[in-house]
Amino acid sequence: MTERLRYYVDLLAALCGFDSPEKISLFGVVFVILATAALIYACYRAVLLTLWPGERNAEHIKRRVLNDEEVSDAH
Repeated sequence: MTERLRYYVDLLAALCGFDSPEKISLFGVVFVILATAALIYACYRAVLLTLWPGERNAEHIKRRVLNDEEVSDAH
């Protein structure tokens, strides 16, 4: 398992332009991990809020925009 993980670390380092993983800084690794976590969380929230938006208020703006009667009265 460790050899396989080492293989992928070497592969990613090579794809990112590093000659060897020894040149990778701890700051870079932490930054990439945090950026990846933020991206995954943002995608999760986007899908979640797309499927279940959660606006239950009858006075919410989306209800006024989607109401054809109010739009036709405004013109």
